[in-house]
Amino acid sequence: RPPQPATRGGKMQALAAASSTRAPAPSRARDIARRVPRASVNPRPSAVSCSTTRRFGARRAENVAARAAVFDGGDGVPFFALSDADRASELRADAEAILAASRDRRAVLLPFVTGRALVVAVDEDGSRPGVRFAPAEVRLRDVRDVRRSADFEGEGDEDPLAFERLSFLGFREEDGAPVFAAEVKRCESLVREAVARNPAVIGRVGRGAVDEAIATKDAKSVGPEMSRKDAGLLAAAASLLRWQRNTRFCQKCGSPVKIVKSGHKAQCANSDCRAPYYPTLMPAVLTLCTCGDYALLGRNSKWPRGFYSCLAGFVDQSESLEQAVAREVLEESGVVIDPSTVRYVTSQPWPFPCQLMVGFRAEVAPKRVTVTDAVCDTRQARPGSRHTSNEEHAQSCEVSFPPTPTLDIAELRDARWFHRDWLRAQLGKHVDPREGGGREIPVGEIALPGRHALARYLVERWCDEPNVANPGTSSDSPPPPSVATTDDREMPLVPTTNRSFAFRVVEMNLPTAAGGGRHTALRFSPTGGGGAPTVNDHARLDAACEAEAGRIGASLRLLGGGQMCFRGGEISESAEIDDEDEASLLIVLRNGGGGDNGGAEVPRVDPELVRALVRRAYPMHDILIPGAFEGGGDGTTEQGLARRYQY
Repeated sequence: RPPQPATRGGKMQALAAASSTRAPAPSRARDIARRVPRASVNPRPSAVSCSTTRRFGARRAENVAARAAVFDGGDGVPFFALSDADRASELRADAEAILAASRDRRAVLLPFVTGRALVVAVDEDGSRPGVRFAPAEVRLRDVRDVRRSADFEGEGDEDPLAFERLSFLGFREEDGAPVFAAEVKRCESLVREAVARNPAVIGRVGRGAVDEAIATKDAKSVGPEMSRKDAGLLAAAASLLRWQRNTRFCQKCGSPVKIVKSGHKAQCANSDCRAPYYPTLMPAVLTLCTCGDYALLGRNSKWPRGFYSCLAGFVDQSESLEQAVAREVLEESGVVIDPSTVRYVTSQPWPFPCQLMVGFRAEVAPKRVTVTDAVCDTRQARPGSRHTSNEEHAQSCEVSFPPTPTLDIAELRDARWFHRDWLRAQLGKHVDPREGGGREIPVGEIALPGRHALARYLVERWCDEPNVANPGTSSDSPPPPSVATTDDREMPLVPTTNRSFAFRVVEMNLPTAAGGGRHTALRFSPTGGGGAPTVNDHARLDAACEAEAGRIGASLRLLGGGQMCFRGGEISESAEIDDEDEASLLIVLRNGGGGDNGGAEVPRVDPELVRALVRRAYPMHDILIPGAFEGGGDGTTEQGLARRYQY
């Protein structure tokens, strides 16, 4: 037969046959020789390794070109994906080829004990920051010839490291070594001794004894503290072994099943049934819902206080991914997305136990409040002030904000909208308390999933985009902040509890240099006496607003104001870390004011407008506006929505 081009499977078979300690059966050897041209069979490991590296390098270059947006490593392969091995899936059903691979002197085993991986603590170095663990891999040849039934613990005399119990993961990229995984609980002591003799492990541990560095860890929790190549291998092995443990009986007839195809298939042992089963894969959608410059994040009841992520859920039968996005967001948060805005971003394997996370972006239609002259402070402007008349503001200004979530407490503990600027300031400040001994999240702040997670990537990518309201591309300086204090101090995330503040909502007509257009903002300052704002408190606040407008050359219109008081946030020493009641934050807004008891005469503002502005700067605070939605709602009564009322 004339020579044929070398196939991917043929190269792997040639690798397994050429590097084995014992040659396969003569018939099998002849078969491999027929399938692979002799010129392509090179028994030197270095040559094979270079060939493998070149093939993977080309594949990764294609991935980078096809997907410019990658969230780890820049090679187009997401974290927890099997990136350091050629799966060689075409060899799984070829028992002779897998047997030859297991006899390769370079063949390694990833050991697991009751579902937890054996790992070793390694010394961190500058080339791999954050890498603290590595798989406690075993050379198969170190345990092949010394294991005996007396070494096995528990019932039965089956060899837990027999060939048919090994699960084949593929050929490792860096050295072409075949990689296997197995449950080793019944011979754990034997495996630990073999790990301590492995030169590759000894070289990575550095200081200290290897046996003291060996530990059992959950693949999901230890993955972020490993190199991404090791994490991918360990996650793939953990998911496959978990499926094998859970797949013990036939779903049709109840007979025991037998694991075949190198660990990747289960088949009913009943000759009359022979039903096949394959590793389970559960697709789930992970959605970042946005509304202009706001993103919707949620938290379920099992997560620590202050830990938030994108909304997620599993795909139902006969449901498209886009339909699952709309359904899950509505079920969990009560927010209706615009179906035409759902778009795919990227995906990530999450084999804990068997999810495939599919990332999406979706847009939500905003609610709108029109700022009209009905809320304008019509008092006489002081001489020299930058107040403008109603004629100068003949056109009304419209403020948009996201709809309020209505939670299903069976699905989520909390869901909130976070402004892009606020999230940018929070990124990287805190880590997930469940990972690496993370510390408690301060009240009023949040933590997001680690940088290895798809949810974090979606949020960071969105935060890198320019703001929708003020992209800042056509002005010499950014527009003034929407919420700020009047003393130019940095606003605390949790202001002093029970301190009274006077607030004023203003509209600035900005010059071109500051972005142009109308800009609605809220300014607040502490009251002098600590109680209800007086005439002098509001006068100082108005003067500060006028001075700010003068500095940027903007005209100013006063829309109304009131009193603002921050409450809650204290956590007693005896409180649990996730005590929601003691850690809750509240802002009490008294909108409008004036009367006979010393309160200032201040017009009220639309409660939705005030709430939208405050939530931009304080998304972790719940807002209470006493009496805001009582009365007739037309502004004609003296109660509830009346134009003014006493503090």
